[in-house]
Amino acid sequence: MFIINQVLKADKIPAGKGEELFKQHIAWFTKHFEQGDFLLVGPYTDKEMAGIMITGAETREAVEEILRDDVYYAGGMADYEVRPFKAAMIAPSMADYAGK
Repeated sequence: MFIINQVLKADKIPAGKGEELFKQHIAWFTKHFEQGDFLLVGPYTDKEMAGIMITGAETREAVEEILRDDVYYAGGMADYEVRPFKAAMIAPSMADYAGK
């Protein structure tokens, strides 16, 4: 498993393209969530233009393949920190926190 921290680079986003690019980004993470690539996706509540993704991918190469499809990745408009981790405990009520 991997946790991905994404931070957009506001100065790299072309003027007037922010909304269009964000829609493409939403479509990208929605597709990968629905395919089961992402187990959890969400924005940080204390930092704008940043968020987190958790993936069950088995290799860093698999994560990189997923990230390459993100409009922000391809355009160098975001920084991605990809960290492997092992889920030692998962609360059965995890889904209860969606949207909170």
